[in-house]
Amino acid sequence: MHPAQTTPPPQVRNVPHLPDRAAVYVYGDPLRALTDRLNAAESYTDAAALLHQVLDPINGLLTQLGEFFEAAGEKAKEAEEDDGFDLSYDLADAAAEIRHLGEVLHVAEDRMRALTPLGPAPRLPSTSAALPPASPKTAPTTSRTR
Repeated sequence: MHPAQTTPPPQVRNVPHLPDRAAVYVYGDPLRALTDRLNAAESYTDAAALLHQVLDPINGLLTQLGEFFEAAGEKAKEAEEDDGFDLSYDLADAAAEIRHLGEVLHVAEDRMRALTPLGPAPRLPSTSAALPPASPKTAPTTSRTR
């Protein structure tokens, strides 16, 4: 087991607008709420607006998450130890991957908005009502393809 998994999560202190009894994972809860809102979205336009919150290239969650990992990498470098430098490279790589993900998904919001809901599937007449029953003598010998 990784040592970080055996220790309790750090206590969050001095976070504005949070009551003292707030959950430890104060940043995951809003993202979970955003995910719940996406799951409950009643239109693709609503879903696209929620995607915008994550994918906006200036203020979106991915951009800010990339900035976070970059800052964490700089913080690790301050240790001036080999492990700190190694960690800083790993965190810089994570920041780059997150930024790349934002570049790959830059049109996802527009693509989501362009989706149109499908209407109910057309009801086809049942084959028994549409076709007369075939007798063994007149049954076709070739198969039908759609």
